Amino acid sequence: MKIMTLNTHSLSEENGLEKLNKVAKFILENDVDVIALQEVNQSINADSVMAPSSYRGCHQLKSDNYALALSSYLEDYQWNWMPIKIGFDKFDEGLAIFSKTPIVSTEEFVLTNTDDYYNWKKRAALAIESNGVWIYTVHFGWWDDEDEPFVHQWETLMNHVQDKKNVYIAGDFNAPDDRRKESYDYILQNGWIDTRTLAKEVKGKETIPGKIAGWDQEEKGMRIDYIMSNKKRLIKSHQVIFDQDRVSDHYGIILEEAI
Repeated sequence: MKIMTLNTHSLSEENGLEKLNKVAKFILENDVDVIALQEVNQSINADSVMAPSSYRGCHQLKSDNYALALSSYLEDYQWNWMPIKIGFDKFDEGLAIFSKTPIVSTEEFVLTNTDDYYNWKKRAALAIESNGVWIYTVHFGWWDDEDEPFVHQWETLMNHVQDKKNVYIAGDFNAPDDRRKESYDYILQNGWIDTRTLAKEVKGKETIPGKIAGWDQEEKGMRIDYIMSNKKRLIKSHQVIFDQDRVSDHYGIILEEAI
């Protein structure tokens, strides 16, 4: 199985349609099985549209929804999308997952104390069960946020996954791996495994180039996007993608399980 994650920064990117086409081309050429996406947006004022048969969600789609546009390329995939909050005063900002094998179950829930759609600190998780595996897409807040600390968000997620045997959590964790006693260390101390450390082949490390929204003071690249596993696995490869031909303010990750 191949799993990919990407914070798409969708509808905020220049030449967005060209970049979406690159994402779709990569997925098809690499035969990716599951794609976990963050910052999957649609314009608040766009027209509502009928959902295609491949959509397994329950939320109203708008005409410029990024996941909807991607689905037109990925005809053999089922997918889900959920809005979380208002982004930049003009988007329904959300999460999406695509799966090449049929989606058996879906799950979505709020991670933060706030459930206010107009509060930019609201966070949530979206998951699918496919082929015996649960895959969650997430976009966490920051370790030391006074209102919505990372620990509460993580513990809320753990309450939902604790009874599941086969789980991946993929996405933008906002958790630099070089900051001790913060989010990254906390995750590992809770028994989760960074799949990069399991891979026989590793390519690339940093997942953002430096200064981006939320990390305004950073001048060098950082690793803040991950695919975490609840158990040891045989991982053939773990690779940073779109770091040379960028499609977002984040790079992406793809892993391949060993057969």
